[in-house]
Order: sequence, then structure tokens, then C-alpha cells
Amino acid sequence: MKTLIQWLMAPVVEVAAMASDTAAVMQRRERYRDVPAVEPTTGLIAEALLDGSFSLLVSLLVGVPESTKVRHGHQELLAMRDFIENNGWSTDPGAYHQEPPPLRAPQLTPRRAFGFRGSVPYTEMAFESEYEPHPGEPGRERWLCHDDNGTAVAYVMEHADSERPWIVCTHGFSMGQAAANISGMRADWLFGDLGLNVLMPVLPLHGPRSSTRFSGGGILQPEFVNMLQLFAQAVWDIRRMVDWLRSRSDAPIGLYGISLGGYTVSLASSFIEDLAFVLAGIPAVDFTSLARVNEPLAYQAYGGDLQTDWGLVQEVMHLVSPLSFEPKLPVDRRFIFAGVADRVARPDQARALWRHWGRPEIEWMASGHVLASLKSDLKPFLRSIVERCLRGTPEGEVLGDQAAGRMSLSSRGDA
Repeated sequence: MKTLIQWLMAPVVEVAAMASDTAAVMQRRERYRDVPAVEPTTGLIAEALLDGSFSLLVSLLVGVPESTKVRHGHQELLAMRDFIENNGWSTDPGAYHQEPPPLRAPQLTPRRAFGFRGSVPYTEMAFESEYEPHPGEPGRERWLCHDDNGTAVAYVMEHADSERPWIVCTHGFSMGQAAANISGMRADWLFGDLGLNVLMPVLPLHGPRSSTRFSGGGILQPEFVNMLQLFAQAVWDIRRMVDWLRSRSDAPIGLYGISLGGYTVSLASSFIEDLAFVLAGIPAVDFTSLARVNEPLAYQAYGGDLQTDWGLVQEVMHLVSPLSFEPKLPVDRRFIFAGVADRVARPDQARALWRHWGRPEIEWMASGHVLASLKSDLKPFLRSIVERCLRGTPEGEVLGDQAAGRMSLSSRGDA
């Protein structure tokens, strides 16, 4: 009966929380130092509502976890902490990440998907990931039981002349299908208008790699160790894909990710040499803070030893946190964009990465989370990065670099 009541009440409480978040935007509350403040508009309020609706939908899809799974997840975290300490990774998190083998001959299959410009041809790349958690690592057997996840997948849009620059676009949570990635990452515009070759990795447990009823559902479980292994495998797969691109061409390569993909490319940039740039869009980089803010209310209903130990989660996720590493490229090749009204990955997420990265160029958009990557205001920023970092155009000569609607951030933020 208690579980039924929790299930019935969760939507009501989530809606109330969503209304409170929207009111914060309307009243210009929750201002952050180093984050520009903007006047609330009808559109911005609508985006805050959309972000809240997205979080509500995720909560409903998760449902109320069984207490046995919650307890097991906590015990697994404790075991993982001991495993980390025994291997000395708490002080050397980079040693947790294994060196992947070269990618030699992926399977390439021509396909079509619908984007904003109608039917779009692309090539589906598939290969055996070969990633495995360390022997004896907690959660290893469960992770390896995700059969579909063992095959790494990416969508490729390549021009006939292979020497064009490459942009590796990594999607966010619940994406992963070809149509969603091509549309959500504006791949058809990057390919057609900017003339880039585009490679779109599919994150573990997403899209065709998912074994649940919706893309990414496998990570919304009480076993937080899943997230550790997701990011470790994502970086492993992307490193192999970049190695494959370099085996075919000397063209420059940049990394671009949004939301969960922003987290992933921020982390991957610490393991890949000689990148042209890394761009983290609406990034979530502190997983513990992100999960705590967006924790489904059904999880919060548990008390006592079933409550989430966020300090423990932080200790474990340290191994895959972008804030634990330094990118292997200079500050002027690091970029961030974020939404000032983001109610999913709050502005403090992007701000934390900006500070950790040495305060690189960041664009604060009058936007929430869900629609940020689709906004026309973003195009001049993307074009500027491509021209400067992939084509070597001097900054002052980049067309559209001062387009209206963009808010650049200096080192002097709001108090």
C-alpha cells in the first residue's frame, strides 16, 4: 500500500516542484555568480516548463524502485569504494581507465533517416566494443549481461573528399536513434552548410544499444555503479572511433557533446591527444549534484539505510568526473555553451566546468535545456569554432561571429 501511495503522489509532487522552478525563472531567483541574468520572457518561462515536464516524464518512467534493489545498489557502492581504494585509484583516477585496442574494420551499412531537411543518408558503423569492467569490479557481471550494449554504434555522414575536418557529436540522455541524433545535434547543418564530416557515437545503453523500453532507461536504476561503467565505456568507444578516423585521414577532429554527451566529451578530451577543439554543450559534469537535484521523488520517499548516500556516490564517480582531469588541449581550444534557465543541468554545472577548465570561452544562451541545441542563436557560435579551430580562420574574419542574441561571458560575472 505504501508503494502504491508513493506512486500515486509522485506526479503531484513533481508538478509542484516544476511550478516552483518556473516561478524561480519568472522572479529571476537562483542567480549564480559568473552567470548572466536575463529578463524572463514568455518563451523562457515555457522552456522552464518544458524542462520540468521532461524531468517529470523521466520520474514517471522510472517508477518506484524495489527496496531490495535500492539496498543492493548501496551495498554495491560500498564494495566499489573498497575496490577503488585497494587499487589506488582514489588518488590516481586516470589509472582506472583502460587502454583500448585499435579499431580496424567496423561494419559499415548505408541507411537513411529523417532530419530537419527531410530524408538524410548516413552510414551506420558497428563494431564489437570489447570494453569490459575490471576483473572483480562490482557490477561487472550485470554490465556484461547487457547483450546489445556490447556492440558499439555510430552514425557517419562523410563527404566524398575524405580530407574534410571531422566533428564527433555525442548525444544526450534518451537520444541515440539516428533520427534523434541527426536532428538534435544539427548534423545535417554541420554536414551540409558547414561542410564537415560528422561522426555521431551512440552512448552505452542508448538507442540500438538499449535493452529497456526507452533509450537510456538502463541507467535510471538504483545501482549508481552503472553510471561509472557507462562513462568508462563511452570514453573507451570514442577513443577507438577517433583512432579509426585518424587511420583514414590526417584531417583535424573536434569533439562536441550536449547534456550527457557534454559530460562524455569533457571526460574524453582528457584521454585523446591533438584534438582541434572540445565543445561541451549544456553540460552535466558533476554527476552527484545532477542526480541529487533531479532525483525522482519516489527515491526520496525511502528513509533510513535506504536513503542515497551522496557522499559515497561522489567518491565513486570521482573516477569518471570531468572535474578530476585536465583536457589534453589548450584553454583556447576549449568551449562551453549553456542555458541561463536550464532546469535539468543547472547553470552551476556549466560554471563548474568553466572554472575547472581555466575560464575558456563560454556562451550563455537565453534558453533552457531541452531546446538549447536546436536554437538558431547557437549557429554563429558553432560556425565560429569550426572556422577558427578546424579551418584556421582568424577570429576577426569569421562571419556572423557577432550575431545578435548571443551573450558572451567575461571573467567578471554577476555578484
